[in-house]
Amino acid sequence: MGYAEKAEAVMRFIQEKFWDDEARLYRGALPPDPTLPPHEYMWGSGVQFTALTAATRRNPETYRPILDGFARGLRRYWDDTPVAGFLDSYNKAPGSGKYYDDNAWLVLGFVEAYEVTGDAAYMGWARETQKFCLSGWDDALGGGIYWFEDHRSKNTCSNGPTAAAALRLFLVGKDLDQLFWAKRIVEWTNRTFQDADGLFWDNLTVDGTLNKTKWTYNSALMIRSNVLLYEATGDEPYLAEARRIADAGLAAWADPETGAIANTARFSHLFCEALLRLHDATGQPGYLEAVRRHAEFGDRYVRCSDGGYHNAWTVEHPADERRELIENASAARLLWELAEYDAA
Repeated sequence: MGYAEKAEAVMRFIQEKFWDDEARLYRGALPPDPTLPPHEYMWGSGVQFTALTAATRRNPETYRPILDGFARGLRRYWDDTPVAGFLDSYNKAPGSGKYYDDNAWLVLGFVEAYEVTGDAAYMGWARETQKFCLSGWDDALGGGIYWFEDHRSKNTCSNGPTAAAALRLFLVGKDLDQLFWAKRIVEWTNRTFQDADGLFWDNLTVDGTLNKTKWTYNSALMIRSNVLLYEATGDEPYLAEARRIADAGLAAWADPETGAIANTARFSHLFCEALLRLHDATGQPGYLEAVRRHAEFGDRYVRCSDGGYHNAWTVEHPADERRELIENASAARLLWELAEYDAA
């Protein structure tokens, strides 16, 4: 079975188990958690949106209607106040808030949806969402974009994807100002969060406390941003830096025996995607092979007989596990990405 067929199986599982056709939104877990909102938060919704864009690229007849319907469902999360952006919560109830990183993931998804469909509305949504992401920058801590609208910390996970989104808008949408923003964000993130090994710490609070946790997706988006900077400028040092980060990440997170990459799929699929973009830029087969090994581990130990995936990229799983949309959407996105190399 090729990667496209495996991706189709996960998508069928997602549509059957998580899709709410009336709301045009996805539920967050199976079975639903009665203590949580009835539909998925923005992070998981953003991952599923990118899974649908990748699926639409391969099979537009089946997935374009679902993609467009889901996009219309997501617009109900849009907050039209002066600092506009997508709400994290499922509605506009008290306590709903906006996360800069969740909005940045949607910018990346919307730009890709524009590429796949040619619908200018997606590019318009990408631009208005990016305005919100960039509004999170100020001079506190020397610059950088906040994580949440309470402005208590600045995180790699809000700066990395916003930089990558800026570069995608520059390269695809020809938004010239976005190259300036990307360089500015990458320079600040390197200065603030990059360890000597090349990998990235997580966040810095406004009181100066540095969280040195290293998540795969933080370094992933900095790899991707450097590859995109290379594409935008032709400057070789950006590509060399992307390779330095990627090689450090593989040494730190890829199990040499099993091939499994650390963290659950919601984090690691972004590291895998960054490796694929680096493979595209360099032609180095090791990056593609590392992603294939990770996917093969998932196929052997994480995929279930019903086509869905467990939450953790591990050998053992609890029998009463509540499976989550974000993990299945992440697996689907990974498989759709690998399907582009099925014949390679």
